[in-house]
Amino acid sequence: MADRERVIAYRVAAHQFDRTTTDPARLRVFDLGLQDSERSAVPALAARLDVVPPLDDAFTLTWTVRGAPHRHRARDVPALAARLWPLGDADAVARMGRPPVTEGLRVLREVAAALRDVVTGPMTKGEASARLTPLVPPEVTDWCRGCGATHVLDPVFRLAVLPAGLRFDPDERGVVFVPLEDRREVPERAEGFGELITHYLGLHGPAGYAEVARYFDAPVRDVKAAWPDDLVPVSRKAWLPADLVAAFEDPPEPEVVRLLPPLDPYLNARDRELLVPDGEHRKQVWRVLGRRGALLVDGEVLGTWQARTSGERLDVALAPFVALDLDMFAEEADRLARARGLAEARIG
Repeated sequence: MADRERVIAYRVAAHQFDRTTTDPARLRVFDLGLQDSERSAVPALAARLDVVPPLDDAFTLTWTVRGAPHRHRARDVPALAARLWPLGDADAVARMGRPPVTEGLRVLREVAAALRDVVTGPMTKGEASARLTPLVPPEVTDWCRGCGATHVLDPVFRLAVLPAGLRFDPDERGVVFVPLEDRREVPERAEGFGELITHYLGLHGPAGYAEVARYFDAPVRDVKAAWPDDLVPVSRKAWLPADLVAAFEDPPEPEVVRLLPPLDPYLNARDRELLVPDGEHRKQVWRVLGRRGALLVDGEVLGTWQARTSGERLDVALAPFVALDLDMFAEEADRLARARGLAEARIG
């Protein structure tokens, strides 16, 4: 098996597309968190589970990796704020959207501590923002023309939510914050980032410093400094956790057909050139506007898809890059429709 083929086969297995797992909490995608932007979580689960159950209190939704909404195992969340805490002042300033400050860690800690004091019960984002703004350094605020008010900069706000010990109420349509049940103090320093590196490599490896840095929006030098000592190099620039080297050396054939949604964890690996070698195809898979899902066939991304609802039916429009029998996606479309609570699907 060629090097690229082995990497793809390993990752397909690591992402558990074989649907042998029945408990969503045992899915390894939750080791990093399952991004839930633009309703991406349910179809991502449908690609990995026979039946997608409701994500109950065993899972927590909040802003985490790259400031995006993610669902995490509730038991993992209390320690996650310290794991995702910036690795230095420059890292903090970059993640905050580069406001005119130099002591990024101190400023972020001030914002998070103030937000923690402000939100002591369920509270909308708008109310929390209005109460927070006069309590933080003016350098991290700006005038919002749309609202006609001064707000904390959105990247700063998002970065402060988890350290402040807040989650979202998933039953509310808008963003409503709720204090975490095991609410901790704002972190003093980053602790446990190495475990996140290990989790990234478990899902998206073998990979190196640059890919991990891009995934977490962290400086490469800080990632290198936090690199765990027990990782095993499988090439000059790529590592794996030691307990997964055997799985990489002899992975099962990636014989699966899946409709991966936009922002699926499989597509969030940062070596996109490996996943989709053709540059024009990459532009279609990772469009900035009008996101597309990906057609995954035996480990290869061979096209894109879009879906819209028509009454109780899900209409799935397929755009393959090569000649394919589109009927092979009919069962997956039906699964996706059921996961969304619809009666049927139609592909075309």
